Formats: sequence, C-alpha cells, structure tokens
Amino acid sequence: MKTQLVLTPLALLLCSLFPHYSYCQENADTQPDKVKTDSVKTDRIEVLHKRSNVMSEITENAAKLVAMPGTNGDPLQAVFALPGVVAAGGAVGSPAVRGSSPEDNLFEIDFMPAGYIFHDFGQSIFNRHLVQDFQLYSAGYGTSYSAATGAVFDVSLRNPKHQDIQTTIDFSLFNSGIFVEGQASENSAFYFSVRKSMLPLFFETGEELEDDDGEPSGYTINAAPDDNDYQGKWVWDINNNNMLSVSVTGAQDSAAINLNERADIALKIPDYQGDAEFTQKFNSQSIIWDHYSKNLHIKSGIGFLNDSERLELGKSDANPIGLFIDSEKEQISYKSRLNYQFAQSHHLIVDAAYYDVTETYAYDIFQQLCTDIDPDCDSDLGERVNDINEVDTSNQFVGITDVWTFSENWQTELGVQWQHNNYSEESFFLPRFSLSYFINDNSTITAKYGKYNRLQDIDYILPTLGNPDLKSQTATHTTLGFEQHLANEWSWSVETYYKKMQDLPLALDEAENDADLLYSNDVEGEAYGVDLLINKNLVDKWYGWLSLSYSKSERTNLREQQSFEYYADTPLVINMVLNYQLSEKWNLGFNFTARSGQPYTPIIGVRENPRAEGYFLPIYGQAYSERFDLAHRLDVRAEYKSSLWGLDATWVFEVMNIYGQENTSYIDLDYAKINSTDDLIIVEESDNFELRPSIGLSVTF
Repeated sequence: MKTQLVLTPLALLLCSLFPHYSYCQENADTQPDKVKTDSVKTDRIEVLHKRSNVMSEITENAAKLVAMPGTNGDPLQAVFALPGVVAAGGAVGSPAVRGSSPEDNLFEIDFMPAGYIFHDFGQSIFNRHLVQDFQLYSAGYGTSYSAATGAVFDVSLRNPKHQDIQTTIDFSLFNSGIFVEGQASENSAFYFSVRKSMLPLFFETGEELEDDDGEPSGYTINAAPDDNDYQGKWVWDINNNNMLSVSVTGAQDSAAINLNERADIALKIPDYQGDAEFTQKFNSQSIIWDHYSKNLHIKSGIGFLNDSERLELGKSDANPIGLFIDSEKEQISYKSRLNYQFAQSHHLIVDAAYYDVTETYAYDIFQQLCTDIDPDCDSDLGERVNDINEVDTSNQFVGITDVWTFSENWQTELGVQWQHNNYSEESFFLPRFSLSYFINDNSTITAKYGKYNRLQDIDYILPTLGNPDLKSQTATHTTLGFEQHLANEWSWSVETYYKKMQDLPLALDEAENDADLLYSNDVEGEAYGVDLLINKNLVDKWYGWLSLSYSKSERTNLREQQSFEYYADTPLVINMVLNYQLSEKWNLGFNFTARSGQPYTPIIGVRENPRAEGYFLPIYGQAYSERFDLAHRLDVRAEYKSSLWGLDATWVFEVMNIYGQENTSYIDLDYAKINSTDDLIIVEESDNFELRPSIGLSVTF
C-alpha cells in the first residue's frame, strides 16, 4: 500500500542485462516452423526419453545471466538492464517496463501467479541453479496472460535431474544457501533449495547508523534487514505422454528500526517517531499435469498462494500500538492451457483460469490521498482512519488464439480474451493480434496489437481509504519490430512501441465538487519509444551484447488538462556486456550501464507543518519538471573453477560500481538544519553504493 513509502528498507543494488530478446517465445513448446517449400523426402527418427529431462537443463540465455557481472549469480536481476526496463525511482526499485507502472506488471512462476519475485533488500527469490528460462513480454503479448496492462515476467524453473543425490553449498558476502537434487525413483526426481541473507552480519542490534557526514542519523537498528527463500519441485514421469509436478515456493523479508528525534522521517512527520517494523512473506504450492500427444499439449494445474505484509510505525512505551497496515491475500488458482496443432502450419491455443481471491486489510493510519503522479505522498497526511475490510477480488478469463502460417512468408496470431473482475463487476473482451513477415530464413518483421486491463490497486478502491466504484485501468499496446540473425552468431533486433493508458486514478483535491469520492478515473497515460539490441552468442571464447533504449512516458490530469513526465520516465538507457573465456578455469566479464537521470519535483520553499508546531515541510514546484544528471556504473566479474578438499568448487570475484560513481536519485529538505521558513536547505541522496567488492564460493558434493 502507499504508506510503505514511509519506511524505505535498506536496499542493495544489483544490475545486469538479459541477453535474450526474440519474437514469439510465449508458446515455444508447439510453435510451428515456417512452411518449407522443398519436397525432399526425409527419414523420421523418433527418440524416446523422459520429457522432464528435456527441461532439466537451463537455457543458453539463462546460463549467460548467471554469469552476469554485478548480479551475484542472480539471473533475474538482469531485467533491470533489459531494453525498455528501468528501476522505478532510480537504481533501486521495482521494474517499470516501457513507461508503465511497476504495479501494472504480472509475475508468474511455472504457470502460476507469484507473490513477489524480488526481495526488498537485494536479489530475486530464486536460487541461481533453478531458473531454466525467463521470458519478459514487454508489450503486445497474447491471450495467455490477464490482469496486466504493463509487462509479463514469466519464470520457468527447471525440472530435477535424474541423477544420484547431489548437494551444492553456496557462500557469498550477501547470502548463503544449500541445494539438494537427485532421483527419487526410476521415474521421479526432486530438488530443494533454501537460502538465507548475510545482511544481519553487517548490522549490530542497537547500532545507530551514521549519515554521509559521519553524524548520527537518528536510525537505530532493532532487527537487521533480513530475507530468506525456498523452492522445491518433485516431477513424476508417469509415461511418455504424461508428467506430474509438485512445486513449493516461498520468501520472507523483514527489518525493524527505531526512529528517534534526529531521524529525517520523524522530523518530517513526528507521529512516526518510535519503533518501525516491516515484514512481508508468501508461501505457495502447486500441482501441474502435462499431457503430450502427437498434436496436443495440455497443461492444467491448481495453485495455492498466501501473501501477507505488515508495516508498523510510531510504536513507543507511551503508544504501544502505534500506526499499522496489515494485509493478507489468500488465492486459489485453477489454470489450464490447450495447444492443439491442426497441421505443421496451424495451431490453436486456448487458455482458461479462475482465481479465487480473498484479501483482508486491517489498518490504523493517516489518510493519504495520492497516486504515483503526486510528488509528495508521504507528508501530506489527512485524518487518522482505521478499519478492517475483507474483499473478494476474484477474477477469471478465457483466451483463444489461432496461430496460422498461411504462406511461406506470412504468419498471423489472431486472438481474443474475455476477462471478468468480481470486485468491480466488470467484463472485458480484449482483442490481441500479431502479424509476422518472414523476409527470409534469417529476417522477420513483426507487428502486434492488443488491449489489456487490470483492477485498480486495492488501496484506491477500499471503502474509507478509496473509491470502490473506480473503473479498472485499461491499456492499448502497438508494436512494430525487425529481427535479423547474421553470420558467426551475431544478431540484432529493433522494436518500436506505443502505449495508451486510460482510466488511471486521480486523487481528488478537497476543492473539487466530488471530493468525497476521494479518487476518480481522470488520468491518462502515454508511452512510446524504440529498443535496439545487438547480440553475439558464444563463439571464439567470447559473447556480449549492446542494448539501447529511447523512450518517453507522460501522464495527463484530464481535469486540469495538464501533462507532465511520469516519475519513471527514462529517455535514454545504454547497456553493454562482454564475457571472455580466458581459459578452462578462468572466465572474465564486465557490465556497463548508463541511463538518463530520473525526473523529480523541485523544492522551491519551506512551510510550517500544520500537524506539529516547530516542524517544517517542503513546498514543491511543478511536478517532475527537472531531471537528475546522467547515471552510470561499471561492474566486473571473474570466475575461477577449482577443487576444494577433492570437491568441485567455483570461486566468484566481483567488484560492483568499480569507479565508485554516486548517482543522485532523491532530494529533500535537510530537516535537522531547518529552523524557519527562510531556511531552504536541500540535501541530495544517492541511489547507489560506493565501490563494493564481493567474493563467493560454491562447493558441490
């Protein structure tokens, strides 16, 4: 919820680049080949194998991500350097894709919805040994996904290997873990991973942190920032046509601090002085059945998800309860996908899902009427409100797509999705369309179009806090792209896009005639740009890629007919990666990224805090009218394979932000130095850390 902005957890920055950007990976299992015109007779050789073995090895692209400098072996951190993707709010934040909000995205793990896939304090929730493949659909995706207007992050965890039971232990400065994998029976195998953050080793309970000048900051550690996660999977090859998998996934993040009278947040909002604690966690379980036959693939499953979050502020001996937000989501997912191939050039994809969702919210907070287009959500507080709400946010969809390669050079994907939201009682019919022209075997032009929708964020539509009658957000995506494969494993692609977003929420000013509604659907958004990727696969001991994105993202207040840059707007992003296999034992690489500074709202004055005498608040200028300087960073990595006590071992040496660049991402008043409305003293804060070395060790036995 919005009030989380009050407590910003200590975060680590890990940036990298995802080197895979290709057309139509959404349904790769049964994607038809382009029609061939030759009539040469060929012999068919059928190879029988356990289907789970096919998915037990990570893809070449996923393997590259594990070796990305600056990621500590975490392939999903690469998303922040993918063309069109930026970290909302600077280098630390949730991914914002092609001008959309982070909340517009959909995350799936192995066919099922995920609680979250990124820890608050650093890496993703996945062990580096598990990610088999990772697809990012930035725009124009098909009917297999619903309830998203931004991007889709589809993570596939690999299947267990049929081998003797093997254990791998990983240690690094930032986390450690254990991974066990092996064969359970002739036709089944399993793995289980559990990891724990090393961050508590860097903090001491009762320690007061220092600010950039070495002075006490007013923030005292009550419980060090911490996180943990686990994943497990068991796969049973029933026969050559059927496979059953059982998966478990979970994660938890937590931190607790004390804000004394010197803390900036307490100087800004005295009600927050005291103990603060943040905890979020989720646990999920799923059972999925895959059926394969000559022309048919059916995937069906049921998943259970419990996702909870709690934030407490302002607790003290005099106020033992303080302020809090406590949310919990219980979800049962029923999903099925049918992929039927009429012929080599023609197949049909049918998706259906029902998500049975109950969300419970208990809170005692100050009313905050603001959205992501408002520059100061955390200081403009209203009356104190409290309530308990249990709401049914269940939703369901059916999607049908016909994929037809109707000539040697042309392929179409024509689909429609029906989607219904129980809470808003809205139904949508959403067309999706893709047209591809195969210039030759190596070059393809693709155009895509689609309409999308999602329910508003729950804190905008809850009774008391929001407007339950808000309509769902909608978006229209249009893309045009070209991809070409060249000699010696070189390839390049370029894609332009345009997004139109409608019915976004607007926080109503108290002067409005309908201010009692709190929010209305009077904001529109527009985003457009072009993404370029030049890639070289591993040949002659090296691989690398260069990505370049140019984009623009705006929002318009329809009541005032005022347009301004979106807070995550980042016009220029450049990423360059190189990896060189120096020898059988040594592998070297670097990752350089540069991006436009994020837009911000200038502070033009100081005003008295109406809630607390002797305290002060900023006066803001035009929203997001200025921009920080260009941000950049270089990470390097060296990997050395050796043996330790007769066991296979891998050492990883990384230096992140090797030249110690400080990239400004936030400004505020220096509250500790302000004594009157004449004291306009601004302090800048960096989203980055100084030079940070890291060493890791992985041992397998």
